[in-house]
Amino acid sequence: MPFYHEPPAVEEPSIEVVVGGSIATELDWVLLAASEPAFRRDHATLGRIYAESPRLGERVRDFWDTPESTDCGGSMELAILAHHGGILFSLDAEELLDRLEALCADAPAELRLASETPRDREAMRARLARLRSSADARRAYVELMRDVWAAVRPDWVRNGRRSVEAAVAARREIQHRGAPWGEIVRSTYRPGGRVLDDLVASLPSGGIVAVVPAYFAHLGSLVDLPGTVMIGVRAEGSGAEARARTENLARRLKTISDPTRLAIVEVLRTSPSTVSDLAEIFSLAQPTVSNHVKILRDAGIVANATRGGRRELVLQHGALDELLDHLEGMLDPARQSGPPRTAAEPAALSA
Repeated sequence: MPFYHEPPAVEEPSIEVVVGGSIATELDWVLLAASEPAFRRDHATLGRIYAESPRLGERVRDFWDTPESTDCGGSMELAILAHHGGILFSLDAEELLDRLEALCADAPAELRLASETPRDREAMRARLARLRSSADARRAYVELMRDVWAAVRPDWVRNGRRSVEAAVAARREIQHRGAPWGEIVRSTYRPGGRVLDDLVASLPSGGIVAVVPAYFAHLGSLVDLPGTVMIGVRAEGSGAEARARTENLARRLKTISDPTRLAIVEVLRTSPSTVSDLAEIFSLAQPTVSNHVKILRDAGIVANATRGGRRELVLQHGALDELLDHLEGMLDPARQSGPPRTAAEPAALSA
């Protein structure tokens, strides 16, 4: 599923635009988050469930064999199966889960999937082939999906469904004003090539542009389905939900916003030091330095290390890299995906 950004505003009179939520797409995003730390940082619920249940994340990541793995660890088979079964726009998780084993047994074999790279296209066909041919794989897959749904269901009931319904209503209002499909699917992200335009242009008469706001989405997605181009957009939640996504980042930024603590980080970047060393460098009392160090340590930015009998402080470069990645991803999400792809070289979903 390549990134899609804001599409060209080209109206095709023979196509139908359908706006609706999709529990299958929601769960595809949840599955993808198991392999994408940035997605887990961005969504408080996904970060929590995979932190509290690391085994669940392992099961999601390990379910598919290597030939069935996509470049980004992504998942779109639920959307494919739901579309095949005529329930792509259902928000009823129990309906999807109750029908899932039968949908897997009848998984489509001939799929163009022109939105995908050749490797991801073959990987997705291989996934569907295994589900179609193996009763054991179908049972294990359904069990995993039920466990994933159980983990996210409370937040979906409390916040997710309401956010999606509000996003659907807002885009349907745009649609009812007679806006072209490009305006209906518009998001805060900018164009990245002509993949979407080309896919919509290739739809047969009566084809569908499916606009799917998703609560668990990171940015946006694009999937080529039979007779349908599915465009996933992020359903922005309430201010409280946005605050929850940024709370952890703000707390860590606050840790290094103090000039003394930031200076300590700068010193440790080049040379591990003791508390006494730092007190001397900054002409501060040791208790004052110890307090700053404790705050940095609690945030995971520094750690203790014993070297030659000296108890030194060392910088945790991985924690700083993660902090910078999180900040960059929030301020400039498109940069995380690398350079734009062309229509001839679509990218696997990574946001």
